[in-house]
Amino acid sequence: MENAGHVLLAAAASIGIVHTMIGVDHTLPFIMLGRAQKWSLARLLTITLVCGTGHVLSSVLLGLALTALARTSSPFDFARLKD
Repeated sequence: MENAGHVLLAAAASIGIVHTMIGVDHTLPFIMLGRAQKWSLARLLTITLVCGTGHVLSSVLLGLALTALARTSSPFDFARLKD
């Protein structure tokens, strides 16, 4: 069952990458805002990087918080995943 954690992590990473690559909703607002504000490419990329990092970190923190909540209130035996 140790492999289950690796499979889950790989699946989450794959979904995240595909979600970002095909998600026009992730890039179009930045492109349009950059054009409207007449930002340079460097500024556009910097702002996009900062926002993307914040998005990922908030998603990870939310996932960790919900996992901790589930561990304390769920009848599911999380100890089985460690085996």
